[in-house]
Order: sequence, then structure tokens, then C-alpha cells
Amino acid sequence: MQFMHDELSAVIRSQANSFSELIYKTKTTDVHPVAVPIFVHYWTKFFGTNEMVVKFPFIIFGLISIYYSYKIAEKWFNPTVAILTCAFLATLQFPTMYGQLERPYATGMLFSVLMVWCWTQFFFSEKSKNKYAIGFVIFASLCTYNHYFSLLFAGLVGATGLFFLTKENWKKYLLMCLSVLLLFIPHISILLFHLSIGGGGEESWLGKPQPDWLITFLKYLFHYSVYVYVLVGILFLGSFYFRNREKKVFDKMRIIALVWAILVPCLAYFYSITKTPVLQFSTFTFSLPFLLIFIFSFYAELKTTIKAGIVAIIVLINVYTLFVNRKHDPLFYNHPYAEMARISDKAIAAFGESNVSVSLSAMNGFVDYYFDKLGKPFSYLCVEKSDTKAFLLYLENEQTDYFVAGNLPLEYYQLIKERYPFVISKNEGFTFTVYCYSKIKPKNVLKEAVLFSENQSEEQVLKNKKSHWVANPSMSEDPVYPGVFYMELDSTQEYSTGFSAKLSDIVKSRHSILNISAEISVGKEKSNPTIVVSIEEEGKSLLWRGSGHDEYKTKELFFNTIYVSHLFSGMDLSKHPDATIKIYVWNRDKKGALVRNFKVEVIESNPMIYGLYEPIE
Repeated sequence: MQFMHDELSAVIRSQANSFSELIYKTKTTDVHPVAVPIFVHYWTKFFGTNEMVVKFPFIIFGLISIYYSYKIAEKWFNPTVAILTCAFLATLQFPTMYGQLERPYATGMLFSVLMVWCWTQFFFSEKSKNKYAIGFVIFASLCTYNHYFSLLFAGLVGATGLFFLTKENWKKYLLMCLSVLLLFIPHISILLFHLSIGGGGEESWLGKPQPDWLITFLKYLFHYSVYVYVLVGILFLGSFYFRNREKKVFDKMRIIALVWAILVPCLAYFYSITKTPVLQFSTFTFSLPFLLIFIFSFYAELKTTIKAGIVAIIVLINVYTLFVNRKHDPLFYNHPYAEMARISDKAIAAFGESNVSVSLSAMNGFVDYYFDKLGKPFSYLCVEKSDTKAFLLYLENEQTDYFVAGNLPLEYYQLIKERYPFVISKNEGFTFTVYCYSKIKPKNVLKEAVLFSENQSEEQVLKNKKSHWVANPSMSEDPVYPGVFYMELDSTQEYSTGFSAKLSDIVKSRHSILNISAEISVGKEKSNPTIVVSIEEEGKSLLWRGSGHDEYKTKELFFNTIYVSHLFSGMDLSKHPDATIKIYVWNRDKKGALVRNFKVEVIESNPMIYGLYEPIE
């Protein structure tokens, strides 16, 4: 079981020399409350940082959550509602995955259901009230220190209790809620700090949610599978046939289950569209049991044989779609840093340490954790931010025959292929792609799946009427390379002729990578001509990217190859059927320049890059 990025980040962050240092690191580097980091700090201090050791308590917490979800559903409704709820909790990818992560999700679900169990017993049981009153205070307080959305959920549960106050319980219940508020006082300064910094940088990658966010979540929850959709639909409709006649359609506990299931995610949605994006699928973790309880809440108690048959069908369909449709095993159990270390180690073992260069995009210390675990610390270039000039200098100094590259900026792969033209291996998974390149041609060369390719020079020779290149009669044939034509830009030309097409004609999938390259020479001029890719639809810009000559300049008075690359995973192509793409050279300084081998290529990339959350095509 390998660590995901957030897990490894949390483990590394939890290694502190003092409690005050731990709190400071947690406060400033992670926009979550402090309970889980404190637990991980002391757990790893005593038991070590091995993945299974670290994950073990979270797995136990996740399993206990299923048990108490059963008890709540049984208490509110009946054992049939309870067993159907738990059959889904145990087999859907969402709770299965989050129930194994060393993050505040398994803990949050456990604290939430334990809080609700104590809340339920306090209001609706004749047993000792004091025990459950204390339990509610403890687990509601743990919710507030676990995650800000479990804090909101605790507040929602607490507020719901106000509707059940009586002359006998109101004083005790208000004292319980006041106790939770008082216990949270030490964390208020951290909460205010986190509110002051917004989403802690999450807005840079989350983006504002779309209006169909709830539908998207339900599709994800049910494995993006028509089999699971049909299963849930039949079970939901079937519940009206097998309906519990003793409970009203608008039974108070049914309404509570629905409100608890969706209100906190709805608040996260409105906060995300009005202030800072924070809404993720994980927002549903703490209320998921109540969403499932609501879906199956109409059932009356069924015979044991019928329940057993339904549960068997649920398990069969969910497990099948989990491992076949969602490819849970290869996606969830293989993560970037472990795979980078493993593939690097394999190349080193095969070709010798002195003959292998390694460059990996990772935060400092992340891959080293796995190199240390392998017992083979290895020197490599850790790319934390893009710096093309520095990477070019690194490549110029490498004398090896093999090169391992993982999760680098896309343009870097093109630079590597100039010097290491053959691909020996390509490993892909959730959020990672790792290549092994070679200067020596192997027996079996891996080829990228090229979906589209056009070179301006070749189109000039063929005079292809279907070409996407704008005709340029002034192009001249290179005297040194027959058949290669170059454009000459002068002070009167700010923009070159270039490539123009309907985006859907060249890009077919969100996993496609657009690679653009051109050789540019500015001679003795001090100018920075830039290759630009622009995507527009109905006058609105969808993308503008450029790479300047200065970034790639390594040779004076000669041609230097410039690259621009883009992965379309962040763009829903179906929503932009009329988008157009234009590619050209921006002669920004309006000085002389020569452009040759201007090429546009589209390759098929990693189809599983975000497969844990998105449909796998």
C-alpha cells in the first residue's frame, strides 16, 4: 500500500521536534484542524512510518464506521435499511478508498457516526442519558478538531437537536453543546488564521464547481457505471413496493437523513462559487452514511433470505465494477513517488548507476522516502518548479545512455527526446507518468500513439489543399536541408502565418497532449520570438500559452528548437464543440528571425491520470 501525495506530505509534515513545532507546521502548511497531524506524529514516533503501519488505524476506523452506520440505520428504521446501507458503504470505491487513507476522512466518518449514535441514544433511548451525553461531547469535539467540514457537520447535528428539546432534557443538551464550544476555544486562533488565507492555495487547482456538481458526484459515487445506476434505481423504486407502512413518507428521521446528507456539501458549494473553491468529493465523506440511509429508508423489514439475496447482488455488482470498470487495484495501490523510485531503481539495476540519469518532479523528500525504503539512496534531479534554462544546462552535462523522467513539465520530455530518442518503458497510473529513455536503440522501441501530425515544411512541399497551415508564398527552401522550408520574419511582421483548425478536428480526447515545436534563429538580433497556441470559442479565450526563444536559447547564431505542450485533461471538450485553435510565431520585438520545421502533433497520453475520480475511457 503506497502513500498518495497528501498522505506522504502529512507523514513528512508530522515529523517535528516539539509539540509547538508540530502545531506551527500544521497551521501554516495544511488548511485542516490539528487532531489527525497530532495523532500521526505520536503514532509514527512509536510505530514508524511504514505505509501499512501508518494506514492501519485509519482502516480500523473505517471499518468501525460501517458498524455504527448499521446501528444508526437500524435504530432509525430497521435492519433491512441498515444492511443495504452497509453493503454499499463496504463496496463502493468512495468509502473504500477514503477509508484507507491516512487523512482526516476515515477518522471524520467514525467521529461523525459515533456522535450521531450518542445523539440518537440521548434523545430516543430510555437507557442512561449521561453516558451518551458525555459521548456526544467527546465525539462532536473530535469532529471539530478533525476537519472543518466535519466541524460543520457537528454543528448541523447539534442544531438539529434543538428541535427535540423537552422540559426534561433542554438544560443538559444546551450544556452539552456549550461544552463542545468551550473545548474548541484552543483551536479558534488556528481557524481564524486558516480563514484569513482562504483555501490555502486550493483555488489554484480546484476551480469553481459547475452547476451539475451533485450529479457528477453521484455518478462518481456509483462508479460511473450503468450497472450500479440501474441497481440503485431498482432498489430505490423497489422500496416503495416494500414500503414500511408504519412510517410516513415525510418521516422526521428520513428528512433529517436527507438534510444531513446534502446540507454541508451545499454550503461548501456556495462558499466555493462566492469566495474560495473548497468543494471536493471528499466533502461528502462525513455525511455519506446518511445519504445511503435516506435512499433505502422506505424499506420495511424483509425476510432474511430476501435480504441475503439483495446483499449478494449488491456486492457482486459493486465489486465487479470497482475492479473492472474503475480499475481500483492498479489505480489505488500505485502512486507517483513509489513508482518513480521503483522504476529508477529498476533502470539503475539494469544499466548501472553511472549510466542512468534521473529527473523527477516532486517536492523535496517525497521520492527520497521510497529510495530510503529501498535502501538505495540515489542522486537525481528533483524538479520542484519549471526552469527550462536550468534543465537544458543539466541535459547538456549528462553523459549517460539512459534517462528516467517522471511527471516533468511536458516540454521537458521533448528536450529529453532530442538527446535520448528511444523510449524503453512508459509506466502510467493515477497522477503519474514515468518514462525510461535511451540513446541506444533497443530491440523493442515503444512508440507514442500519434493522433495528428502536420509539419509546415512538408505541407509546403506537398501543397496539400486540406492542410491546416495558412499558405505562405514567401517561404524559402533551406539551402542546407533540401525539402525544408523556412519563414523569414522582419520588422514589418509581428505575427507569422501559422496553423489554424477546429479543435475537435485534431484533439479527440481530454487525455490528448498537444506538442508544438519549431526551430528559430534570430542571428545577431536581440529578440525573443514566441510560439503561441491560442484556443478560442465565440470570441472568448479558452487557452493562451507561449514559449519564448530566450528560454531555449543554447546556441548563438544558430537555430534553437522551441517547444509548447499542453494536456487537455482540464478542458471538457464536449462543452466546446466550436472551439478553434491557432498556432503561430509572435515576433514580439519586430526584428528579423527565421523559422523552420514548424510542427504540430497530438499524441494520446495517460488515460488513468485522474482515474480515481473521473471516468476511465
